[in-house]
Amino acid sequence: MNGQIDLHIHTTASDGTDTPRQVVELAHSLGLRAIAITDHDGVSGIEEAQAAGAALGVEVIAGIEISADYRGNRAHVLGYFIDPASPALAPAVNWAVNERAARNEKIVGAMAADGFDISLEALGRAYPGAVLGRPHMAEWLMKKGYVSSVKEAFDRYLGDGMPYYRPRERMPMAQAMEVISQAGGVPVLAHPFQYGYDEAERLAFIQAAIEAGCQGLEAYYSEHSPAQQQWLLDRAAEYGLKVSGGSDYHGSRKPHIQMGSGIQGSLAVPYEALERLRA
Repeated sequence: MNGQIDLHIHTTASDGTDTPRQVVELAHSLGLRAIAITDHDGVSGIEEAQAAGAALGVEVIAGIEISADYRGNRAHVLGYFIDPASPALAPAVNWAVNERAARNEKIVGAMAADGFDISLEALGRAYPGAVLGRPHMAEWLMKKGYVSSVKEAFDRYLGDGMPYYRPRERMPMAQAMEVISQAGGVPVLAHPFQYGYDEAERLAFIQAAIEAGCQGLEAYYSEHSPAQQQWLLDRAAEYGLKVSGGSDYHGSRKPHIQMGSGIQGSLAVPYEALERLRA
């Protein structure tokens, strides 16, 4: 096994297409030394993944990715080494479950009212056990022949600004950081270049995250360029932050993102980054 790791992975416990066990099996086949399960706003996939990791010799870190809010914009916060059984996670998990259910009902209800053959009951039967969201709706529209691809479904119907888009109500970023810390975890700001900020805004965003309790930056990321990666490594050193890294793997739902790989080929997240996160 090499010394590389991938600390940003999603399973069927949120919006990935691989089960927790399949994710670990893939990591093992790729020779990854450690991975983190960071499903959106939930921890139900961790136990299965850690059991598979113990059997296959892959270290599996218990994680989460909380969808938070920063000044009306999204801010994803990764949490590492959390206790999945901690009651401190309840506010984030319950918030996400209730908000997602209400949002799904609004979206599907509007589409059904306009004549689309779609319902929450049908989606539940098609995706048993899944945490339903827009990706499942997009796949359903493709299966029903309304669109030719998931991308088209988002471009025409479900994406930001499209007819059936409904905005999310997210947990404040400071609360997300606090939830992770109270659950014994290390809060890390996910993919800081993915929010559309210019450099000054990005610096203000990072500084606000630090004030809210952030302990690290996701410097290594599948869609970061080498220059962006270095910028984040420099900021982490400047502010005394830890660094994390991962692919943001979702399985076939995001086929352009492969576990352990980025836009330059190998993602090359060193095991030492995990050791520093753990310290």
